[in-house]
Amino acid sequence: MEDLYNVLKEIGCEAERKLKEELSGPTGRLKALFYNLITPMVLNFQTEREHYHFIFHKGGSISLHPGLHMNPDVNVSGEHAELVYLLQNRDKKRFEMVERARKVKIIPRSLKGMQAVTKLRELFL
Repeated sequence: MEDLYNVLKEIGCEAERKLKEELSGPTGRLKALFYNLITPMVLNFQTEREHYHFIFHKGGSISLHPGLHMNPDVNVSGEHAELVYLLQNRDKKRFEMVERARKVKIIPRSLKGMQAVTKLRELFL
C-alpha cells in the first residue's frame, strides 16, 4: 500500500508545476497578483496513520511538511486507504460519493481556504 507522504509529494510537484505555468502564462501577471495576496496558504492532510501539511508560497512554490499545521486554511481528513486511493486515481465520481458519505472531509477554515478548495478541485478532479 502506498503511503500518504509519497502521494502528496507527487501531487505537490505536479501542483507547483501547473501553478508556475499558470502564473507565467498570458494572463500570469493578474493571476500572480491575486495568488500572492492569498499566500501563504496552508492545507492539512490527515488520516488515522499519517499527518502532513502543504504550504503554498508566494511565487508558486509549494512545500510539504510532516505533522499538522496549527493554523490551516483547509483541513482534509479521511480513512487512509480511501484518501490515498482518491488522491492517486482522481476519480471525481467516487470522490463526490465518499465526500457525501463523510468518509472524506474537506473543511475550509478561511476565505482563502474556500478559494484553495475550488482551485484544487479544478486542477485535480
